[in-house]
Amino acid sequence: MFKKYSLKLVRPQCHPSRLRVNAIVELDVDIREIFPYLNAELGNCFYHPEAPFLRFAQGGKVFTLHPSHFTINGLEDEEEAHRMVEFIRKLLEDTWARRGEIVPSFRRGTEVKVLDVYKLLPRTNCGNCGEKNCMAFAAGLIKQEFTLADCTPLLEPAQEAAREKLTRLLQDAGYPV
Repeated sequence: MFKKYSLKLVRPQCHPSRLRVNAIVELDVDIREIFPYLNAELGNCFYHPEAPFLRFAQGGKVFTLHPSHFTINGLEDEEEAHRMVEFIRKLLEDTWARRGEIVPSFRRGTEVKVLDVYKLLPRTNCGNCGEKNCMAFAAGLIKQEFTLADCTPLLEPAQEAAREKLTRLLQDAGYPV
């Protein structure tokens, strides 16, 4: 699907001291034609045909594919970034090779909104996660900069119902939990 690419690693803007990095991968071809096929094959993803982009989570990483580039969130280092680029290359090649067997899907899927996540958090603004408030934590959770375990008040027994709802919300949208 793509032969050449350039890779740029970046630290999350709101957390430059975090150990995880994100990757921006510029491609030598336009890959938008494969999005409906991937959408059909992957299931839990968010596809926006007009923009166009396709976002999905797999193996604890969030991939956002655009026509001439894609991003990968939550990487350990450059070596892992190159492995994930190869994973995407193989996924694209395999899906494209089988496109005659796949009914393309233009469904949008479910996109998680920051406010929906925020409403399920304890909203203590305790700062234990490293953020100034729970709204910022909710945004970071969606960007895969945090996990549910980073919110210590959410782990308390009294928050079990909210934690379960939040887990379902994220899983239904294809986020790793």
